[in-house]
Amino acid sequence: MIAGFILLILTIYPIDVFTLRLPQQESNQIMEAVRVNQGQEVIIAYRHSVERTRVEGRFTIGPGPSLYIKETRMTSVGTGLPNSSPERTRCDGEWIVVDEGLKKLEDGLRFYLSPVNRTRLIAAGQHISLEKIKAGSLILVDVERISLMKWLLWRFAAISWLAEIDQD
Repeated sequence: MIAGFILLILTIYPIDVFTLRLPQQESNQIMEAVRVNQGQEVIIAYRHSVERTRVEGRFTIGPGPSLYIKETRMTSVGTGLPNSSPERTRCDGEWIVVDEGLKKLEDGLRFYLSPVNRTRLIAAGQHISLEKIKAGSLILVDVERISLMKWLLWRFAAISWLAEIDQD
């Protein structure tokens, strides 16, 4: 009876996880999943263009759960980098910071990996290795609400779950 109750709790108790998927693969493979809480930060840092400008996209885990873009930080401006109004831009040391207004990303963020960019990904303070992902791959980062049971099965037995969009 107690075992059944524990199993029920594990099956229905929801948790939020930040996921890194490879959406171009048939399985929409999960490469990493990190437990997160509302208000925690996600950072995607990379080198942009031939000028090798350092760029950081800073995101917040918000209600839903969803990923919200907070700000874009860069060490200089150039082609392809955010253009903004002066009222949304400030300097913070060497960084030019564009306030993105906490816009909700409806379908997560898709990002192409290139060895030139030296992309780094940090979720809730945890550095996520991108070394196993082939250069030129498209990654999808997002926040998903799943049961604690699914999380434990993935974490300890490498049994994946379908993305919400796959279940429709």
